[in-house]
Amino acid sequence: MRRITLISTLLASLLVSAAGCNAYRLDPPAGFAQVHAGEHGAHMKANDDVGLRINVFGNVKGGTLAFWSRDLVEKLGRRDYQLTGQSAVQSKNGVVGTRFDFSYTPVGKDEAPRFYTAVLFVTDQHRVVLQLAGKQEHQARYRGQLDGIVADLKVRGCKVASKICKGPQPDSLSSPAASAGEAEEAGSGSEAAPTKDAADEPEPTPTTAMLESVEPFEPALLDLAVQPME
Repeated sequence: MRRITLISTLLASLLVSAAGCNAYRLDPPAGFAQVHAGEHGAHMKANDDVGLRINVFGNVKGGTLAFWSRDLVEKLGRRDYQLTGQSAVQSKNGVVGTRFDFSYTPVGKDEAPRFYTAVLFVTDQHRVVLQLAGKQEHQARYRGQLDGIVADLKVRGCKVASKICKGPQPDSLSSPAASAGEAEEAGSGSEAAPTKDAADEPEPTPTTAMLESVEPFEPALLDLAVQPME
């Protein structure tokens, strides 16, 4: 009986890992080495301490590209990430997404300004976020490679004739004014979260994990588990 339980646990673990891996396909781009991969995505690193990270989250009913785009921009804006660019993208296999470029200067710290880009794809099953971050001095070089990286990314999880995977782009967005009070709020916003079946496990919003991924791009921290989403 114990052996059967162990085998069942192992099979369940393999299925979960496979689900995460099957949500996307991206080989390390030129100049990047993959230093960690797991069921939630992968971490890659370039020699200039520029990090490339891909994260996978489950989607929920009502979760569209427009909904999650607004959620991402508003919550990062409250933490002083300022949106500087927004453009439509498409994965290698034709899933539409949106690229958001941000600038960020750590508040109250003697650190150099940074660039941060999040490319968001939303399918019927998944939210796939490709993130690029580093010091501002390396911005031009690495952001210039991002279109090619996105063109090599396959995003999965679309149903046949999916309206989500071929859905419209979000409206033109802008970062909200940040305040100390807003920065401490978790999950606040004027728009209600999408509904989901009672049988589903709780699905928090993705932006805490997106935000936290800017910091752990140093090699010593790249093996950390994905932080819980808000």
